[in-house]
Amino acid sequence: MGMVKRSPFFLSILLMAASAHAQLSPGDLHRSHAFLEGVENCAKCHGGDQQLVPENCLQCHGRIRAQRETGKGLHSRAEYQVCQNCHIEHQGRDFDLVHWKDGEQRFDHTLTGFHLEGKHLSLTCRQCHMSKLITDLQLAPNERIDSSRTFLGLQPNCVGCHRDEHRAQLGENCVKCHTQTAWKPASGFDHALTLYPLTGKHQPVACLKCHQLMTDLRMATDFDYMKYKNVAHSQCSSCHTDAHVGKLGEDCGSCHNTDGWHQVNTVNFDHSRTRYPLVGKHAAIECARCHMAGQSKQGLRFAACRDCHIDTHRGEFAQRASKGNCEECHSVNGFSPARFLMAQHEQTDYPLRGSHKAVACLACHQRTGGSADAFLTFAFGSTRCQACHKDPHRGQVDKLVAADGCEQCHNVGTWNRVNYDHSKSNFALEGKHTKVACGKCHRDIAATADMTNVKFTGIRTDCQSCHTDIHQGQFASTDPATDCGRCHSPASWKATKFDHASSRFKLDGAHRTVACGKCHTSKVAENLKFVIYKPLETTCVSCHGAAVPERSSRS
Repeated sequence: MGMVKRSPFFLSILLMAASAHAQLSPGDLHRSHAFLEGVENCAKCHGGDQQLVPENCLQCHGRIRAQRETGKGLHSRAEYQVCQNCHIEHQGRDFDLVHWKDGEQRFDHTLTGFHLEGKHLSLTCRQCHMSKLITDLQLAPNERIDSSRTFLGLQPNCVGCHRDEHRAQLGENCVKCHTQTAWKPASGFDHALTLYPLTGKHQPVACLKCHQLMTDLRMATDFDYMKYKNVAHSQCSSCHTDAHVGKLGEDCGSCHNTDGWHQVNTVNFDHSRTRYPLVGKHAAIECARCHMAGQSKQGLRFAACRDCHIDTHRGEFAQRASKGNCEECHSVNGFSPARFLMAQHEQTDYPLRGSHKAVACLACHQRTGGSADAFLTFAFGSTRCQACHKDPHRGQVDKLVAADGCEQCHNVGTWNRVNYDHSKSNFALEGKHTKVACGKCHRDIAATADMTNVKFTGIRTDCQSCHTDIHQGQFASTDPATDCGRCHSPASWKATKFDHASSRFKLDGAHRTVACGKCHTSKVAENLKFVIYKPLETTCVSCHGAAVPERSSRS
């Protein structure tokens, strides 16, 4: 095909038309308004003064007119009723007709009547304003609206943009339960307002445990949804398996409650109707202690205590006439104290006497073994004192203890009442010594509370080992120890054995009636007052002065 040749006249006509259009129009219209090009169409938008008439715009833009009539939407606001403030024409076919004063993303969406909050704030405009979400069927084709560019046509409710996850089970008012911050959790949902308020253990149960997933094959994706309507809940058996297999009826609430399956209402349940009435401590035991999970009713054994309880005595009493029957000592009212009384203990190999009667059972029958397998000891290899008691004398008196053991000195009445014959020692007790407490001589070396350091052997028997020499050594011999027995005896401190006739100055005549202190005066030395016995002057002058004649003879 060859090129079509145009005549110069035809070309001139075209140039003249273009020149006339350029003189009348300030520029090309946007492609959406291109059908209004031409002088004959100017009046469809402009008035006689060539100014744009907003009412003329509404002849084509019916959605904008509807907003103004209903008072809803951005264009119903007074400041948005002058079209050319935001929409500028004659700038070319591809010029963006919408002018955003502060930019599209900074537009105050509250002006539209739909306040953005939560997750909506982070979305771009076109994540909502897109063709597939425009569901308003009143957008007429003759309005020539480009669905990929318009900001009109969205529904202000949640399902206008979001799929109804509940498939119309709960209505369209999503904000009753959900927020725009997050879909989960549904903080506004209150199960207490439903037909089945949740209580007790039902509260933490996951929703899917009751509201099962359903499949909607009509959906292209995301087939599953949770079932909320017509969920069976009239009986416990709607969700739970009857552990009693129908033997106790369908009214589970007569015994159980939602606080826990094991919290049985014992007021309503009468265990005495069973083959094992509960008495004593058994009446307070939790059901699950006997009725364990997975155990059938026929699997319970209760003929003997050992069917449930461990024999803590490990068969130690199996040889008794009762064959170790627990009821011989214990009852259902409590394992402790045992019913094995003093009278029964008298029949054993070790009858209790004296202070032993007041000793707690566990003091002798001690717990043996670890925490998991502990048991009490009832069989003893020996009943001698040393089997239970430590030797506080640390072997000092072993040679004095006969075959009878500690009973040589002590008895079971009281440990402190010692019945020891001191005459068998190397220091027989006489006179005042018989009344002295043992501890005055047999002292606790280290002053221990259990008196395990009391000394019994190697004790000195001279007077000075216990008594202070009040004569300050006046009667000491070559041996530093003073022989107090020359004058004194254990019967009394008075010098009953002293005879003045055996001294250097025999008393006779008037001297016999003179008080001792007249001649034997006291003296204080080193803060100690003592009587002077020697050396002492024996001349008459030393006591009576020079006026008294000297006797011819003094003994």
